[in-house]
Amino acid sequence: MNFRLKDTLTKQFAGRGVIIWAGTAILLAVSGTEIITLLKDGFYETSDTSIRGALSGLVLCVALILSRRWVGVGLAIFIATSFFFFSNGTLVLWMMFSVAIFSALAATAESRHLRIWYLTLFAGWMIQFAVRAEEDSILILFLAPLAVLAFALTRSIFVLRERNASALKEMEAANERSRQALEAERKNIARDLHDIVAHDITVVAMQSKAAKFANDGQKALDAIDVIAKLSTETLHDLRLMLNVLRTDGTMTDPSLAGGDKPAATTVYAVQGVELFSERLREANFVVNSHTEEKISDLPRSAQTALYRVMQEATTNVIKHGRPGGECSISLVAIGNEAILEITNQTQNSHHKARDLPYGGSGLIGMADRMRAFGGEFDTKELSGRWILRASIPF
Repeated sequence: MNFRLKDTLTKQFAGRGVIIWAGTAILLAVSGTEIITLLKDGFYETSDTSIRGALSGLVLCVALILSRRWVGVGLAIFIATSFFFFSNGTLVLWMMFSVAIFSALAATAESRHLRIWYLTLFAGWMIQFAVRAEEDSILILFLAPLAVLAFALTRSIFVLRERNASALKEMEAANERSRQALEAERKNIARDLHDIVAHDITVVAMQSKAAKFANDGQKALDAIDVIAKLSTETLHDLRLMLNVLRTDGTMTDPSLAGGDKPAATTVYAVQGVELFSERLREANFVVNSHTEEKISDLPRSAQTALYRVMQEATTNVIKHGRPGGECSISLVAIGNEAILEITNQTQNSHHKARDLPYGGSGLIGMADRMRAFGGEFDTKELSGRWILRASIPF
């Protein structure tokens, strides 16, 4: 309840609201005596000055209330009231307060034409007042500066207020952009960590099982060699990624800065085809691979995206593909697109599509990478083969 009341009061008294309600209170206070006299003595028994004061005060209060929604209407009523009631100095208090209040109100108008229109008509009223008021025309020397001061001061405050509001909106927009950029960067980092760690740990797990159940000592040693190589590469990749997150570069490993073989963080799409084909062969898959050197013309960021897709797809093949089955990796340029297609035999050709690894975080990440470059991503199961297709325009 307190919050709703505070919100309502804030809306009512924000901006020109404080001028309207404060002005209404002032005019009612000035006109109060005349209104009471008019109600007590009646219209015919009340003096002309009291009648004019009461009526002008009520009309101007109505004009202020209408200005809450239609500021132009309120200003028009004030100008008309001035021409009708303020022909001399008998209502000097009403003139003084209304001139200050409505000049301040005019300064809050967003329309420049409306402000000019008000000042022009108000100047016209002062001219006719100077002509009609005779000896009371001296009041112009007080009313004119009062109107200018009220208008200029209020306009300055509102311009400053509008600038502050605009600056606040720009700050909020900048904060929102920063938040979105931070979320996008977190998503990218999480996706890269998933691709690197999930892939390498999957291969390590498969090779560990191969070494454990190998009847041939040489095959066990070969599996252990693969595990050692992947462990080293994974550690190197993680150190490089952590180094990106550390502005002081303290995670850099000088010993790995030499002629190291490109790992997952220093990626090229063509090399990725060779690397992941070899990984699949090491996992006892029969692999057919094909690529074109034209792919090297892709921007480095696009090559990285394709590399990550190959990395995650290789992980899925190892985890879900038929052991020892056939698979293929093809990365070619067709027209103005780079097309990546990876296929593998499923473990059970009778599995339904919903039983296959569709919609997991890895596939979602791959689709996000392609969409980020205006490309397409699709997976499907057809005749016992799982088919992944990704494309990026040149």
